[in-house]
Amino acid sequence: MLTETKEKILKGTIQVFNKKGLKLTVDDVAEELHMSKKTIYKEFRGKDEIFDAMVDYVYDNIKAKEKEILETEGYTTLEKIKLLLSAMPESYKNINFQELYPLSEKYPKVYRKLQRRIETGWEPTFRLLEQGRDEGLIRQDADFGIFKIMMEATLERAFEQNVMKGSGKKYNDFLNEVVDILLNGIKA
Repeated sequence: MLTETKEKILKGTIQVFNKKGLKLTVDDVAEELHMSKKTIYKEFRGKDEIFDAMVDYVYDNIKAKEKEILETEGYTTLEKIKLLLSAMPESYKNINFQELYPLSEKYPKVYRKLQRRIETGWEPTFRLLEQGRDEGLIRQDADFGIFKIMMEATLERAFEQNVMKGSGKKYNDFLNEVVDILLNGIKA
């Protein structure tokens, strides 16, 4: 469980990250939050530890958004699948995900953690896809393992090659388009 101060630091880091990418410094975060560096260093040993915690913080919030979608009444199964696959809390819609690939070189442990988070936690999505299959909305022969691999690979490739750079698209727009393309491929 995060302390209030740690959460404030992570939110501030996300704001600075959107402006400066990985070039952000602890000084930048302290300035953004009107907080002393000493306070930040009481909570985190350094920038790598902040980035590591940021990955969990962002993905834990995405998983909370997914849970909210699953528990919301009134959506069709296909709408829920689409919303689940593109789940992103409002506060993250402006995160500059294009800046994530440089993590692989500068912070390889953090990047591997990011990859693990993308590759795990698919069980609720698979259950919903199965429900869609049972309802005749998803093709009977659709291989959800292949679907997962394609989704993961597309997201990881987007980070690696900055495919969004210069397109004017935000990550969320890109994610929605990927979901549309992949979901239309397995729709009955």
